[in-house]
Amino acid sequence: MKAVIMAGGQGTRLRPLSCDVPKPMVPIMNRPMLEHIILLLRQHGITEIAVTLCHLPEVIQDYFGDGGRWGVNLRYYLEETPLGTAGSVHNADDFLDETFLVISGDALTDFDLTRAVQYHRERRALATLLLTRVESPLEYGVVMTEADGRIRQFYEKPGWSEVFSDTVNTGIYVLDPEIFNFFRKGQPFDFSKDLFPIFLREKETLFGYVADGYWSDIGNLEQYRQSHYDVLSGQVNIGLPGRKLGEKIWVGQGTEVSPGAQLYGPLVIGDHCRIEAGAILHPYTVVGNHSTIKSGATLKRTILWNNVLVEPQVELRGAVVAGHACLRPRSAVFEGAIVGRDCYIGAGAVVKPQVKIWPNKVVEPGATVTTSLVWGNRLPKAIFGQLGVGGTTNVEITPEFAAKLGAAFGSTIAPGSAVVVGSDVQRPSRMIKRALAAGLLSAGVDVYDLGTVTTPVIRHGITSLGVKGGVQVRVTSPETGRMLLEFLDEKGLPLARSRQRSLENTFFREDFDRAESQVIGEMTFVPRVVAAYLAGLLERFDVQAIRKAQCKVVASYDAGNLSFLLPAFLDALGCRAIPVTAAIPSGQGMFDPAPDRLPGGGDSGNSFTSLTEVIARVAGAIKAEAADLGLVVDGNGEKLLLITSRGQPVNEAALTTLISSLLLEKSEERSVVVPVTAPQAVEKLAERLNGRVIRAKADPRSVMERALPFFHPAFDALFSLGKVLEAMAAGHVSLDELVAALPSINMNREDVTCPWQAKGRVMRSLLEESQEGRVELLDGVKIFHDEGWALVLPDAEEPVFHLYCEARTQEAADSLIADYVRKISEMQKMGGFNILQ
Repeated sequence: MKAVIMAGGQGTRLRPLSCDVPKPMVPIMNRPMLEHIILLLRQHGITEIAVTLCHLPEVIQDYFGDGGRWGVNLRYYLEETPLGTAGSVHNADDFLDETFLVISGDALTDFDLTRAVQYHRERRALATLLLTRVESPLEYGVVMTEADGRIRQFYEKPGWSEVFSDTVNTGIYVLDPEIFNFFRKGQPFDFSKDLFPIFLREKETLFGYVADGYWSDIGNLEQYRQSHYDVLSGQVNIGLPGRKLGEKIWVGQGTEVSPGAQLYGPLVIGDHCRIEAGAILHPYTVVGNHSTIKSGATLKRTILWNNVLVEPQVELRGAVVAGHACLRPRSAVFEGAIVGRDCYIGAGAVVKPQVKIWPNKVVEPGATVTTSLVWGNRLPKAIFGQLGVGGTTNVEITPEFAAKLGAAFGSTIAPGSAVVVGSDVQRPSRMIKRALAAGLLSAGVDVYDLGTVTTPVIRHGITSLGVKGGVQVRVTSPETGRMLLEFLDEKGLPLARSRQRSLENTFFREDFDRAESQVIGEMTFVPRVVAAYLAGLLERFDVQAIRKAQCKVVASYDAGNLSFLLPAFLDALGCRAIPVTAAIPSGQGMFDPAPDRLPGGGDSGNSFTSLTEVIARVAGAIKAEAADLGLVVDGNGEKLLLITSRGQPVNEAALTTLISSLLLEKSEERSVVVPVTAPQAVEKLAERLNGRVIRAKADPRSVMERALPFFHPAFDALFSLGKVLEAMAAGHVSLDELVAALPSINMNREDVTCPWQAKGRVMRSLLEESQEGRVELLDGVKIFHDEGWALVLPDAEEPVFHLYCEARTQEAADSLIADYVRKISEMQKMGGFNILQ
């Protein structure tokens, strides 16, 4: 049996630990990750091994040589340019003349490889993937299998709406050499993205083997620390180096431990170390070879690499310190901090939690390090939510953060390109917009400032100016200081997940493009962009017909953000606008359960008002003024709530159906795009009009992307309003009559709390329970029943499921959603979780 170890990884998310070594050479328990993999292969009788190399290959070759020291034969295959996982293995095809195993050199596992190979041969498979179950599948490839183990579908790094299982691809494969017949040597090719989908399409024998045991891909610094703790707690079946000195204490050769030192297991001390009297080593500590811990130093849950000097009275708490570092007396490094190779931490210096210090840095005596060297503060591993980057003003969203984020965005765009920026009227938004623009300029990107604008205006500016993207900054809750940075691409769409990941990777690597002084970007203010947006919008309606109708409209809107936009639009359509002082801020979902109070506009001067009170005020004004209709527009000009002349609000499902019918009547293609959450009434209307309904995922990008070249009305309140006014004028009918003509809609929606670690299990259980019936997996799990359907949609940002149900009657819809609330609660309890946790 032969094997291929893929060892070309850079390990960018492990920086600064991986700045000067390839990821497979980063040590775990004082051995490189790659060494653990070689020992595992040898344990299962696999000694003929190919190693594919790309990044810093000489480091690996110098350490392992021909492999004789480990009882294996190694041969190396170098990629001059990255070829992908399958492409790199194809490089070794002259060596792979029999069934072979492929494994990553930068993961940690104790899987039974012998049993996996046996499974592969028993099924006469072309390829067998080793799978495992994880609590959070987002960062992995989710795999769905039939009962016999045959793979039926892949989801590569899915969003929560695509997490149909907690079973993921580990990147360990058992393969037959015939796989090389499916692609050319030297061609960049990936196993999970390219080759395995071909096998699925051509119905080749592709199986998944769910392996027992431990597996971690060590994808980030948190997982790196946790892997050590897992080994020390006995979760990983690998041999620990050294002799046992006491209960769960392992000490290497030539190490001197003074009788006055205090050691508390589990912990590991490497070879040729010196632990002086008075030193205290607490549980879950690892000390690298040739390191010295002097008197009075205390280490808790700390990982030291080789040749680290820890001088008297040093405090290390949950830190990682790379090789050849020196920590002078009374210095301290706290939880989650990383000290790179060859760093010098001066006497009395303090490195605060989560700070990362790059290699070869000097921290002066007495200094307190609160930000990373070279760049800014520690941040969560994923900064994008469903709508963009959110946080609290001057807490998570600081000017420093925004400048860094702007530099990261600019680094993903070609130098000399341009982007647009805009904000609402709030002072925090304007502050963050300017900081963000500074970061973009530093990367050599020109910035067009559109001023105080809504996101629909930003989208229009991107397409009309032909720029590479844009950012809109707005406060979503003045009361709490929450704000949102919405990033858009060159089409005016929210960034695709792949673009978000690219921006996040640039951000976390802290490796930004810095333009030379003569090519720093230039900032330009663009006037009259709102007028240009309105002109383009009005071209899409029969303005003369609407003007003749002379509608009287009661309007509640943000008097700051929409002070010019909405009144100018209504005036252009000949409507008499009656304003009501009560507004919805830009972050409030129009049809979410109403909070006790909706914050008004801060700078815009609006009062604090509940949604129920807003509707009541508008309804009262409609009656008093004998108006044709009322409307409430959110502060960002995207969401619209209509209220009939009888004072009845038009709910989201009805408005979606109404706008869809109007689009179907006018569309040359007789097609309309709606989210997966929309009611079946849209299909009924399309059938009447001989039209076609295109269902999209519920996220904004998916809906808007399918609707191009036009922007979807669900994200432009003024466009939706214009279409309704046009229909009223053309048919000489009221809004009440338009709504009454719609098919019956019986829906219910509810949110169910679910711990993150139980989400994948719940989705898998729902699918297993429903496998005999009709199920759609476009977004979440949509399960059809005789009486209707239920959609279970995992939230991307919160430990919550969104449930949508529709049935023939409202009573049936209410009963169906109650059934699914109960099911999800029971599925969590079966896995040891409680819905109330």
